[in-house]
Amino acid sequence: MTLPSEIAAKAEEIVNSVTLTVYQHKDDIDPATGIYKCDCNGFAEFVLENTAPRHLKLIPKEADQSRPRAFEYFSFFASLTPDSAKDWRRVDLLAEARRGDIVAWRFPTIEAHQDTGHVVILAEAPKLDPSGEFFTVRVYDSAAEAHFNDTRNPPSGPAPAGATGVGSGVLNFKVDAEGRPLAYLFAPPITAQYAYRPIAIGRAL
Repeated sequence: MTLPSEIAAKAEEIVNSVTLTVYQHKDDIDPATGIYKCDCNGFAEFVLENTAPRHLKLIPKEADQSRPRAFEYFSFFASLTPDSAKDWRRVDLLAEARRGDIVAWRFPTIEAHQDTGHVVILAEAPKLDPSGEFFTVRVYDSAAEAHFNDTRNPPSGPAPAGATGVGSGVLNFKVDAEGRPLAYLFAPPITAQYAYRPIAIGRAL
């Protein structure tokens, strides 16, 4: 099994074992009981710590932070090249991303104790929508709101485990003329406006 596959498998295992989850910036994680109270950074760190600890240590973090925040995942992946042969590699084209890759973006303003962007683990390779206007891709993450077709908000209503926090849902992405991701649609409705942010994709080697 490749390292990206191991990363995705661990994320999927967590999503399938959650008994209680909520989105919050202070981690409260207890795998034995299925409790995952964390934000996207806490979830990504926990998955990587259990699958690729050496790779996790390469991602910078602020001096006053115990783990990398979302914008640091973005900055680290953006600093790589598609030809990197050790530890991590940048994936430029969304169509070339695959299960277990990590996608991160950053917000324009970075503030203490606030979201700085978002980081997700891909559950599958992105798929071009039949319209040809955007890509869809299922992800694993911890989020403050459910995505499309999301385990945190099934048709019958919010999941008993929690309507926010750790789960799996579908994000929509738009790409530029070369195929690089440039905007995302985080949550329904499908008519909502896309958010244009710097986006980077990293692959563990």
